[in-house]
Amino acid sequence: MTLLAGASILLFIVWLGLFRPTIFVCLAFLLFTFAWRTISSLYIDLSGPVFSSQFAMFLGPGVMTVFQSITYFLTLLPFLWVFNSRTLDEWARSAPTPGVPATQSQLTLSDVTFYASILFLILLFGALIQGGVIPLFAKIERWTFNEQANFLHRLVIERGDMLCFWWGTMFVAERLRRQRYDYRFVGLLAVLIFYMFLVGGRFSPFYRSCAFFVIPFSAVLLAQARDLGSASIFSLMPRIADRRIVLAGAGGIALTVAMIAFALYWNLTRVRGFEGQAALGAFIERVLVQPSEIGWASYQRVLVNGDWDARHAFDFLFDRPIVAGRNTTPQFLMSETIGEPRTTEHITGGFQFAGGFPEIFFELFGPELGWIFLLGAGWLTALLSAVMIRSVVAERYLTAALSFYVLYGIYVMYIGGMLNFVATPTYWVKIAALFAAIIVEERAQRSGRPILPWVLADRPLWFRWFRRSAAWRP
Repeated sequence: MTLLAGASILLFIVWLGLFRPTIFVCLAFLLFTFAWRTISSLYIDLSGPVFSSQFAMFLGPGVMTVFQSITYFLTLLPFLWVFNSRTLDEWARSAPTPGVPATQSQLTLSDVTFYASILFLILLFGALIQGGVIPLFAKIERWTFNEQANFLHRLVIERGDMLCFWWGTMFVAERLRRQRYDYRFVGLLAVLIFYMFLVGGRFSPFYRSCAFFVIPFSAVLLAQARDLGSASIFSLMPRIADRRIVLAGAGGIALTVAMIAFALYWNLTRVRGFEGQAALGAFIERVLVQPSEIGWASYQRVLVNGDWDARHAFDFLFDRPIVAGRNTTPQFLMSETIGEPRTTEHITGGFQFAGGFPEIFFELFGPELGWIFLLGAGWLTALLSAVMIRSVVAERYLTAALSFYVLYGIYVMYIGGMLNFVATPTYWVKIAALFAAIIVEERAQRSGRPILPWVLADRPLWFRWFRRSAAWRP
């Protein structure tokens, strides 16, 4: 049963990629995590008992994968309803008709984004060099560097995901508007990934940056599926792919995988000092045990032993966490699993365990109501994702950006179980801003005066002269 459940959710994800590519790309950030944690829970259930150095105890065997797979199905099923074929075709038909490319005398939204991003990256690398410490060469952990880093680096850590999503939106906007991709933004993404490599990133920064960059591409899939009937990836490939995007995609994937492999090896052997079998053991534990270990312990405690206290969980998550202002779910799950004083020592030292979803729903709402809240969260995520992707297609870029901003808190919930983000006033300000943008931007677009127009102004004469000179320069 365990193997069947795990294989079922993995095959379902593959099916989404082949026959529901719009949903697959829109959920790229979450689906990879779901697949990884399914493989991790399978490993614990089928290979257990396996030792967890973080828990200082053995985990498994068991049937946690069955429970976990059902929660993932409940999360994904609303997307099949919201992103059904008929709705997607209506959105595609309502998309603006592609026009001719902007002339060299016009300054577009993508141009301004590109030039501002170039300036930002120059300042970012300049600050890194001026600081005199490059974590990759200094052999220090990234969280140690993050605590001492400058404002620009903290901005990348806190808002870099939003930046990558906006770059991805500009990348596909040219395709939707002018039938061509803007490869300048692929270059910006590559530079940012290289920066994260230098500052000690191992896997998460690469995965997040690429996933959020790719999400807007689901709008291209949606638009190109018009009149196809069955929008499988096989029928869409001739419409969305060209030689440059295939080469850019293949090269980007190969380069990113190589950097991740080197970063993991360097961190384990040079930064943390593991050697030989010890390094291999640490790698296996990090990949196959740690993603699901805290969920496995919670599953045993709540669903198997019936040991849960909703009032205590609510009080800890929203009123009295160890460190307020951060994700309180891992703090609670760690305190329930490894106790004190270890939890406080870890959290105050800037370290917390991975996981939190879906187990926190059952810790807070119990073995029965937890399923209902899970399904409700899936519906909310699907509806917000629909607003985001449709806004990219309809060229309502402010709404698309704010939709992602609101969705980001939900993404963190699915990745780390975070629930306390709903208790922060700023999150409700974001929601209010999104509703205002939906109303105002749609009205402005209908009146022919979009809030974020594509053509912003005419280029200065000196800029046009410089560009023509550069084009003719041998």
